[in-house]
Amino acid sequence: MKIKKYLSIASGSLILASVLASCLSDDNHVVIDYADWIYQNETYLMQKQDSTDDVGNKVFKKIKPDWAPSVYVLAQWHNDTTLTSANLVPMDNSTVDVIYKCEYVNGVVLDTSYKNTAYGDSVYRCKPCDNIVGFWTMLTNMHVGDSVTCVIPTEAAYGTTSSSVIPYSVLIYHMKLKAIHAYETSGN
Repeated sequence: MKIKKYLSIASGSLILASVLASCLSDDNHVVIDYADWIYQNETYLMQKQDSTDDVGNKVFKKIKPDWAPSVYVLAQWHNDTTLTSANLVPMDNSTVDVIYKCEYVNGVVLDTSYKNTAYGDSVYRCKPCDNIVGFWTMLTNMHVGDSVTCVIPTEAAYGTTSSSVIPYSVLIYHMKLKAIHAYETSGN
């Protein structure tokens, strides 16, 4: 089971030990067993939402997709967006090349494109709409060349039940949109 693999990386953590103990629990016990993990993730999310720079500007921008107004992501750009603002932004069904690393709030790496070689060094090729809602939302709000840190709340990630990641997890993506391999129109 993948959860056990990720948990062994961070062994020693009381929070993750309780997650392992609750893997086979029913939904009522999951909330109790995951209480510390949920608290840690919600606290991290609130801290990022409220973080400001030295002059009081918000560090992260909240982005809500029109097609899913109940979810959002937090995005921090790491490049000068005035230099990329004239570049294309992918559509939902465009084929894009992106480099990313995904981690939990405790720093444990969940996934990365750095092991990919099929489409070039470290490139993950996909359609935004074929990914979790948060990743999809972020990709369709980036210009080619943008680099961001994207904080994806549980509701826009894998939710409260998953066999591939720890449920109730906020995910942090460090990503760069390298190219739009195939730009599709909204009518396709």
